[in-house]
Amino acid sequence: MMTSPGTPAWLKKSLVRMKSLDYRFSDDNTAIYTKKQQQLQRNQQQFQAKKLDAHAYRQKILERKQGGLASSAGHMVVDIDQLQDVDVTKSPGFKREKHMDKQRKREESVKNNRRGSSSSSSASSSPHTEVVDSSKSSFLQCTFNMANILMGVGMLGLPYVFKSAGWIGGFCVTIGFCLVTWKTSYYLGRVLNGDPRPVHLFDGSDLTIKRMRKPVSSFPAIAREAFGDNGCICLSSVLYFELFSCLSIFFVSLGDHLHALFPHISQSKHMTIVAGILTLPSALLRTPKLLSYLSMVGTFATVSVVSSVVISALCMFFTVGDSAGVKKEEYALYSSSGLPLAMGIVAYCFSGHAIVPSIYNSMQRPHEFERMIDLTYGVVLSACLLVAISGYYMFGNDVEDQITLSLEKRAGDGNLAMDCLTWLMILTACSKFTLTMFPLALGFEEMLTNILPSDLAMELVDSIVKLVLIFLALAVAIWFPSFSFLCSLVGLICTLIVSVIFPAWANMRLFGPSLSTSEKVAGWLLVVGGAFVAIVGTIATVKADM
Repeated sequence: MMTSPGTPAWLKKSLVRMKSLDYRFSDDNTAIYTKKQQQLQRNQQQFQAKKLDAHAYRQKILERKQGGLASSAGHMVVDIDQLQDVDVTKSPGFKREKHMDKQRKREESVKNNRRGSSSSSSASSSPHTEVVDSSKSSFLQCTFNMANILMGVGMLGLPYVFKSAGWIGGFCVTIGFCLVTWKTSYYLGRVLNGDPRPVHLFDGSDLTIKRMRKPVSSFPAIAREAFGDNGCICLSSVLYFELFSCLSIFFVSLGDHLHALFPHISQSKHMTIVAGILTLPSALLRTPKLLSYLSMVGTFATVSVVSSVVISALCMFFTVGDSAGVKKEEYALYSSSGLPLAMGIVAYCFSGHAIVPSIYNSMQRPHEFERMIDLTYGVVLSACLLVAISGYYMFGNDVEDQITLSLEKRAGDGNLAMDCLTWLMILTACSKFTLTMFPLALGFEEMLTNILPSDLAMELVDSIVKLVLIFLALAVAIWFPSFSFLCSLVGLICTLIVSVIFPAWANMRLFGPSLSTSEKVAGWLLVVGGAFVAIVGTIATVKADM
């Protein structure tokens, strides 16, 4: 039905109404939608646009993080040049990333300005003057951060290690695992640097030294370079499992310490009450920035525990003497039956390799990484041995799997200092629980980003995921309410994979032809020995607890 230019207006309206009744689709015959249908169509178009924006924005984030093309499985392949016209403000997660992008750009501009001024001033002084980025962490700051990560709640169970394995077994396990994880930290630093040689050789003084490979910057990037995408997925699964297990460990620790303060309430009820309290900050807070200020409480708690145990042991030794102390028959010189449990607890205490790339990238002088590792492990080993020896000396085979519980029992009711220390441990466990929850929930959130239509849906799903994780961790803690058992399992399963097997294997996969025979033998011993200890130790620990 075509109309001529001279067709009256009333006839045009009639012809339009007639066309709206004809549903045969053609170029000159399209049905006219009602207002309700038009609104529905616009809503559908907006929904599809938001999904495309979410895909495009996620693709941009993956491009930035991975340094290459994102996987086409489950993601829309988008050219970076085409992303300039995409309205990413509708994308889920944009508000969260926008502040980080601004801060990153601000830091880069400051860094470039400082480099420009440094290069102009150094041109007249010396051609080899080192340019230091003051926005990054110094040597001592990195040492403090690394030591703070290693000296976590696992240190509370070190006297129990000596109870399980005896004096000889405890010394051997503690020092042995310290040396192994110290060596694998070296491996990680060299893989991050892109060369199997010591990192101090790349201080810029000798320009003839070239790296064998391109440096990498993250744990998943190492896994992807060494083992491909499947290896990256496996490693991420182990890391997520370790984070989830840590939530259960924090629940058990909270229940034990609250039960020590309020013994008329059972441990399971304490854990349930704490789970209910923690749902509010975990579900409502979109960022752990506020809770990150509580991380300093963990450092203060660690120093307080070490000081309390050592001072108590010294007071006991000098005031009452050896003869009036714990009876000698209550000590164990060596016990092979408790070695698997002891290995797991010590391994959990030295778990922290997942954060090594962040420490390395934050250093002002990355070539000092190995020297920083030496100092860190020296401090951590000294603190661990002080806590283990002092705690086992004071309580012998009666020591609890958390030394603070033994100190609380000995102090009795009404001891203000011990009550403050116990509450300090409770506050530390709460802050660590919530801070551990965020990266775990964020991992699941990133898996669902491409199918979420809006920011509101993303925040809703984020809260639901956190609540589910809280109650699952609570169920595990109630089912296995043993601090030593859970720490041992996490140490044997997760820590041995992440902190022992993976660094040694990745080092051989990336630099195998350039390694000497002794280095290859040492690497394979760590891989095979770590796998053997993980399998046999896990089976033995589970059988002993049944």
